[in-house]
Parts: sequence; C-alpha cells; structure tokens
Amino acid sequence: MKPFASCRVTIPETMSSIGGRRPCVLFVSDDQDLRAVSARVLEQEGYRVIPARHAGHALLACMSGEPIDVLVSDLCMGDGSGPALAERLRRYSAELRTLYLGQPGTTECNAVVVRPFTRDDLVARLGAVLATANA
Repeated sequence: MKPFASCRVTIPETMSSIGGRRPCVLFVSDDQDLRAVSARVLEQEGYRVIPARHAGHALLACMSGEPIDVLVSDLCMGDGSGPALAERLRRYSAELRTLYLGQPGTTECNAVVVRPFTRDDLVARLGAVLATANA
C-alpha cells in the first residue's frame, strides 16, 4: 500500500485574513454530505466555517454575532432562494459577500459554482469572491 501524499496550500495574504482574523463562511445546503465535505475542505484552506441546513439555521447563525464574511448557499432551496437569504442576512452583516451553488445551465449571477464541482473549483471561486471584495 502506497502512503498518501500530502500538500500544503497557502492562501494569499489578501484572502487569509479580514481585519486580522480568518474569513468566516456560512455554508447553507440541505445536503448533509456536501456541508460536511465542504466545511472540511474550507477549514483545511484556513477558513472558519459555520454549516447550516436551511435558511432558518443561517439566520440564527448570523444573529449570534459571529461576523460572517461570505455566504455560500444553494441558489434554490426548499425554504427560499440563496439571493433572498442573502438579502435577509445583510440586515445583520451589510458587507456580506455571496457565492451560490447552482445546477448546470445556471446563469443568474456571476458568483456561482456549478454542481458537480471539485475542491479546487470551490476554493478558487471563494477566493475570487473575497479578492474582488478586497480590491
């Protein structure tokens, strides 16, 4: 059996901290496996991740006072849409940035990761969202 190779990825300084802290991602999806894997990937990349199963959990997380930098959400959810959720969350965090998880053919907005996506796709799109906000 061959040993697993590991590699370390560094987040560029412009994305590694916001006000001296790690960026916080609120990840909203009703897919439990997707939430768990994405949280693990993003935490390995240096992000703090708050997973939420639906919009109600996301609102509670945002109201808790934890500064949320990026909302990663399904574009279409059972209890609303990602953009509608983002609009509600901006009442608590005006600087909130968004990245949506969409289905093939999604063209509603620029900040979309189309399913199925890879680890690299998610990390790159999230980095781009933060980089454009910091520019």
